[in-house]
Amino acid sequence: MSAYVSNPGVSLLPAQKGVDYAVTLSGSGIELGVAWKRTSGKGNDYVSVKLDSPFLPAPANCALVKQADGYALVWNRPKPKDDDDQAGDDPAAA
Repeated sequence: MSAYVSNPGVSLLPAQKGVDYAVTLSGSGIELGVAWKRTSGKGNDYVSVKLDSPFLPAPANCALVKQADGYALVWNRPKPKDDDDQAGDDPAAA
């Protein structure tokens, strides 16, 4: 399966080993991540996608789901830490 995912030209291409798909920048061969076929607890098929890049602070775990008008890539953004929870910000600790 080769799927055109978005305007920048991201493709899911069948992978050789270990994963179902390689996520690449179309036409360049630059790998953006990997993906696996999955089925939800409700029986819905989706593709679990892990995007990783030196430009990301951490890998992004996403789900590619089919919708009536195509596909949507969805993910949960981590909640930012409160200033009080960050180490080194407590003047009393000095």
